[in-house]
Amino acid sequence: MAADNPAEIFIDEEFPSTIRPLIPSALRRAYATADRTIDQNVYLSTPGGQYQRGDLIMLAVSFELERLVKTGDLPFDGSWENYARPTGKHFVIRTNRTLITANQVEDASKKPRKAVFRANFEESNQSLLFEDDEAERRRKIEQAILDGERRSLHILHGYQDLNFAHIAYPSPDKNGHIFRTNNLMRLPHVAIGMLTPPEGPTESPDPEIIESIERHFRDND
Repeated sequence: MAADNPAEIFIDEEFPSTIRPLIPSALRRAYATADRTIDQNVYLSTPGGQYQRGDLIMLAVSFELERLVKTGDLPFDGSWENYARPTGKHFVIRTNRTLITANQVEDASKKPRKAVFRANFEESNQSLLFEDDEAERRRKIEQAILDGERRSLHILHGYQDLNFAHIAYPSPDKNGHIFRTNNLMRLPHVAIGMLTPPEGPTESPDPEIIESIERHFRDND
C-alpha cells in the first residue's frame, strides 16, 4: 500500500528502506565501541567518567556514519559540523534535499533538545569575513545557502539502552514528529555493502574507531 503521508513519502525517497538496515548495525557497533572504550580506560570507569558514556556514544555513532558515507554504503555526502553552540562537532549527512543528524533521545515520540543538534544551518557568515582563503569562504557561503534549502531529518536512537532507532521528520511547531519510521532495531540483519561480510553485519566494536575516540579525548584534554 502506498504511503499517504507526505512526510513518509519524503523519507522513503531520501532514505530508501533498502539501506536502512545499515543504521541498526552501525548503532550496535557504536554502543559496543563506547562500552569497550570505557572498559579499556580506567579513568572512564570512575563515577565521574561514567557520565561520559553519552558523549562516547555520540562520537562513536558519528564515526560509524562517517565511515558508511566514505565507503559508499550510504550513498550520500557528509561532513563534521559545529553544534548550535560551539561546544563540539557532530557528523551531518546530506542527501539531495535533507540534512540528517543522529540524536540520542529518551523518548522517541519527542524531538531532540535543540542543544544537541544544529537546528539552524542558515547561520551568519560574518565570521567567514576573516578567512584568508577567498575560495574557501565562498564555498562555505554557497554550502550554507544550499543547506538552508534542505529539510532536517533525525536518526533517533535510545539514550542509555539501544532499544529503538527511527528516522523522523520533525514537526516545525510541535515537540514531536510529522512522521517517524517503525523501530529500525527490529529490522532483520541483512548483509549490505562493503562493510558487511557475507555472513551478515558485525556488531563488534572496531579497534580503529576506539583509537579515534581515545585520540579525540586526548586531544581535547
